[in-house]
Amino acid sequence: MLVVNKTYSLPENFSATGLNPLALESFNKLAADASLLGLKIMCSSGFRSYATQNTIYNNYVASDGVEVADTYSARPGHSEHQTGLAIDVNSISNDFIGTPECEWLAKNAHKYGFIIRYPKGKESITGYRYEPWHIRFVGIDTATAIYNSGLCLEEYLDIDSFYR
Repeated sequence: MLVVNKTYSLPENFSATGLNPLALESFNKLAADASLLGLKIMCSSGFRSYATQNTIYNNYVASDGVEVADTYSARPGHSEHQTGLAIDVNSISNDFIGTPECEWLAKNAHKYGFIIRYPKGKESITGYRYEPWHIRFVGIDTATAIYNSGLCLEEYLDIDSFYR
């Protein structure tokens, strides 16, 4: 499994150039199935290059400082978006919390191979604030095992997530 967090990074020249085809196919099925229930789940942010992540992160640092930015934005090379396996859905803000889409995603994402990457109550382990809109493709079997365990990815893999 490809792991990217505060401890494990990607090189600047990592070869992904877009969303992983299987992740995209799975997301499209997830969104289509949700729409059958009257829910709208859309990709707000998918793949990001190193350069794009660098710009995003530095803008957050300029407005909020490094310490705060590090709680909600990954440093370049440390963003799952650079793998092509992460998708932010709908509103990339706390406005998403408590919506029917948020509730459905939390209960069903694993059926499509995704996990809620930064779950509530796991902030000290993942290194990021709760982000119910950030999903990560890990495959159906692994996503289901993680979902059923109640663990976050770091706990499941017995790894940490700290900038050194």
